[in-house]
Amino acid sequence: MYYITRILKYAILKFAKKIKSGYSVSMDLTNKKIIILQDYFLYKGGGERLIITLAKALNADIATSFITPDAFNPRDCGIKTIELTTDGRFSHIPGFRYLKVQSSFVFKTKFLKNYDIVIYSGDCLSAIRNAKNKINVAYIHTPPRHLYDNYKLRLKEYKFLKRQIFRIFVAINRQRFKYYAKKMDILIANSKTVQNRIKKYLNLDSKIIFPPCDIKKFKWITQENYYLSFSRLYDIKRVDKIVEAFIKMPDKKLIVASGGPEFNKIKQMARGHDNIKILGYISDKKLLDLLGNCLATIYIPLREDFGMTQVESMSAGKPIIGVDEAGLKETIIHQKTGILLNPDFKIQDIINAVNELDKQKALSMRENCEIRARDFSEDRFIKGMKNVLRL
Repeated sequence: MYYITRILKYAILKFAKKIKSGYSVSMDLTNKKIIILQDYFLYKGGGERLIITLAKALNADIATSFITPDAFNPRDCGIKTIELTTDGRFSHIPGFRYLKVQSSFVFKTKFLKNYDIVIYSGDCLSAIRNAKNKINVAYIHTPPRHLYDNYKLRLKEYKFLKRQIFRIFVAINRQRFKYYAKKMDILIANSKTVQNRIKKYLNLDSKIIFPPCDIKKFKWITQENYYLSFSRLYDIKRVDKIVEAFIKMPDKKLIVASGGPEFNKIKQMARGHDNIKILGYISDKKLLDLLGNCLATIYIPLREDFGMTQVESMSAGKPIIGVDEAGLKETIIHQKTGILLNPDFKIQDIINAVNELDKQKALSMRENCEIRARDFSEDRFIKGMKNVLRL
């Protein structure tokens, strides 16, 4: 009896110390202290909205490397927020910024010992070094794309010397990311696309919980005679292709309501074309107005992880011209909530889709759009996360 008691005690202590894999976090997690780590708050994007939504729902704190003036700030929502980089400086050099972010999570997260559950968002998994014997949950928006599926595209951007440095950088950081991902108790993918990437690149299993959209906020107002693009201006979002198409359609109006690294390029492209307006970043109120009044939206990113733009568009009853691949394929229903272009689309394909998606057809899709958007509501997201955490 003595030895049986000792064995049972050892098993219980070992289980309590190290809960591993699956999604069976079965211990009572009510009244536990929770913190969410976000790599950084750089823009007013869907990922940042998600973290704030989750923190409010779980009564969790947030820690992040830095918050820029152009980003959502969790403090504005009354969320206790720890900013790891306190020198007030934000580097615009991507490589240096990446190293600075990673080092901040390695060396400045000793406070994680004060929490019971740590949720990771973005490339901040290295903080698990300071979260031993905790419940560690990673919400994976995607394995870092510059390390994996977009690696070859990035490699082509560099000349010989930078290319060799980038190869070494990627080799090291792939090992780092995979090493820390394996240490997580729970991996959550934001889409089937990302779940497949996690399996392909990391050989790990994950559970899918779609990101949330505040569907009650977006409203159909009317139909004015313009199309809207409001995704961030990164090269992989391919907003330049949209502008190029509307340059060839002077009778069709386009409004681009976003900013990002390609803002000056897009602004220059549209110069002299009165049918195209480039607004840059705008207020949420202005965006809701533009979305509620547009004819339809256009969102054609390269192999998007999930994407919130199309869900927000559908929430407002507005159909989308998208791409038949990755996250958009999981959300947009072709000819019911939008038009999906072939992944290898040409500019003429965008033009054809715009001509097809006229006022009458866009209006006929309104109800289907609003119904489809409900599948990505905040309530469903929170319920899914609480179910996984057994809260």
